[in-house]
Amino acid sequence: MEELVGWLGRYAQLGTGDMSWPYRSLADLVAEHGRFYRPEPWPMNDAQQPGHCFKAASEWADRMGWTYVEGFVLVPSAAPFTVFEHAWCLDGKGQVADPALPDGKAQGYLGNPCHRDFRRAQQRLRGTDAVFASDPSNPLASVNEQILRAGLPENAVAHPTTPTKILIPGRQRAGEDDMLQHRQCVPLLQSSRDNCDH
Repeated sequence: MEELVGWLGRYAQLGTGDMSWPYRSLADLVAEHGRFYRPEPWPMNDAQQPGHCFKAASEWADRMGWTYVEGFVLVPSAAPFTVFEHAWCLDGKGQVADPALPDGKAQGYLGNPCHRDFRRAQQRLRGTDAVFASDPSNPLASVNEQILRAGLPENAVAHPTTPTKILIPGRQRAGEDDMLQHRQCVPLLQSSRDNCDH
């Protein structure tokens, strides 16, 4: 998880917003609301679809009733950029089901689980499969500035629980506690209690 946090700090420096925005970057949004997940083997017989994570995760979420998650993934073999924007699913047990990355590539995931209605509305509004991130399949769809500027609506997060709080140095907004703990992890579901990486 330390490497994920380090990369979030780097990506936060690429922010599009200013101090008046709730989130100046996708990294700030994920640091505030994201949850950490451990990789799991792909549970289906269908082949995974590398390079099409947003589309594949959306399709599998709709097909299986899974939860779509968007954020960042740690893939050491992708050096020098080992952490990048990504989408995956959570199955009915709250475990990662990644329809894009082949098994064994990812070492950790940090992202926001999206409520189905919120995901679909954002995808329609943006004309892309990505909810928060820029989508390589649609060059006109940059990061979701509307959410960064206005904040995350109450209905956005699936399975609302306390997120994994991440401290990105120099990124606290006025009045925030300087002691946000990135090592405190509250599980998404009871069955995923081992998602904490201490």
